[in-house]
Amino acid sequence: DEEKILLSVSHYQDMLCSITKNVRRMAPISTFSRRGISDVATIRLYRILIRQLQILPSHSFLLQTPINPKDYGRARLIRSVSQQAPSDERKSEFETSSLCKLFARWFLVDGIDSDEEGSILRWYKDSVGEEFHNEGDHDDFDMCLWSSRGMLLSALRSCFRVETSTLPAIEKHRLAIKASIYLQNVSSMQERSSVSTKDGLSIVATSSCIGTASSGITNNQDMKHRFAYRIRVENLPENDKTVQLLGRSWMINEDPVGIMATTEPVVVDAPTGGAVGHLPVLEPGYVFEYMSGCELATKTGTMEGKFHMAIVPSGTTSAIV
Repeated sequence: DEEKILLSVSHYQDMLCSITKNVRRMAPISTFSRRGISDVATIRLYRILIRQLQILPSHSFLLQTPINPKDYGRARLIRSVSQQAPSDERKSEFETSSLCKLFARWFLVDGIDSDEEGSILRWYKDSVGEEFHNEGDHDDFDMCLWSSRGMLLSALRSCFRVETSTLPAIEKHRLAIKASIYLQNVSSMQERSSVSTKDGLSIVATSSCIGTASSGITNNQDMKHRFAYRIRVENLPENDKTVQLLGRSWMINEDPVGIMATTEPVVVDAPTGGAVGHLPVLEPGYVFEYMSGCELATKTGTMEGKFHMAIVPSGTTSAIV
């Protein structure tokens, strides 16, 4: 589980010792040598990552970071990475490059020091063959990417088969362990996400319980479970229409089995109120993403609804309520 992997990060030498002792449980090293992988610790990490990828869905899904409560109420309008995807023989190369760039950005916003940043930049250059350009704040970039198990497997094999590397093995292993943690988070996020695609728009909703709140210290009757949810509205690149999000209508239901459930759902009917104060205009290939939340008396519940959209001329300016 994630706790064990985090423990491995803080006790890296112990992990390498364990890897060496368990060589007999692996496939013969000669098998991996033919694939361009020969170091024992590298082989072990490669196998761990492969196993994690095998449990991901074969269909397309969104690679996304865990919900951060600090982002509550924030919104951003960005260009989707998929807008630039070629359809020729360079597609596989582009997909690997896009995945490496996504993981590099995840690494770089993960509270690293200058030495770690240097290792990440060297790893990216070794894997992709070009310098990593990360001008501006990470909010300027799409930190999500539509991918699939096949794309991730291809990118993983490509990264591990790099013949010439300027990065010490121990630094590559640290990054591989971080990638393993991210992949576990991705798997968990899949279980708490839903996707709806219609009329050239794709909407992904992801939720997470972020704690409890109570108006009385000892009164459990007032206990509320706090949920944050992230909504991603994408105007797909193949759509030929520019749209504006005008508002939303939600119906929030508590678990009817819960002993604290209320009898009536919470209804949010704001067809012209935008979302967290924004009425964004989405050109084809652009994404509007925001985070909000709700409180439930029960530990589980459901939320359903719709966005109110309008087709607008290209170049229309977004608005703020």
